[in-house]
Amino acid sequence: MKKNIRQPMHFICLLSVVLLINACSESEPEGQEITISGQIITSEDSQGKTFNLSIFHAQSGIGFQQHPLYEIESFTSQSQTFNHTFLYNSSGNSGLVVYAWLDIDQDGIMCTTQSRNDIAGIDLNEDFPNSNQSFTITLTQQCVGPDWFYPAAN
Repeated sequence: MKKNIRQPMHFICLLSVVLLINACSESEPEGQEITISGQIITSEDSQGKTFNLSIFHAQSGIGFQQHPLYEIESFTSQSQTFNHTFLYNSSGNSGLVVYAWLDIDQDGIMCTTQSRNDIAGIDLNEDFPNSNQSFTITLTQQCVGPDWFYPAAN
């Protein structure tokens, strides 16, 4: 009798472990690989300084769940021109916002109480991915995040 119970118990334990591992593992990211390029315009001296860029869906979600600025990913650039490849999932998403800020004091943080000099800007392509135009980001405002620029206040 014990032998008859052991075999199903081993099978149940093994099945439980396999299901647990499968449930906890991440699925492969979905989307198409897209490359964006652009230029950052600033009046500040950017020599040796880092530009921090973030890519967002302009709108994400469907119906009452729709919201602006769903972050896709961030990257850095040492020059005022950039090219970046990322996975874009268009399901329930529209438009693309590229936000950039210049780390003027080179502390790796966008503005602190001691330093309020970092400048930022965005460029918006509402028709993305149907048109993958080059982005031009003009850094004009100090110490603001992407939600300061987009969506625009009425």
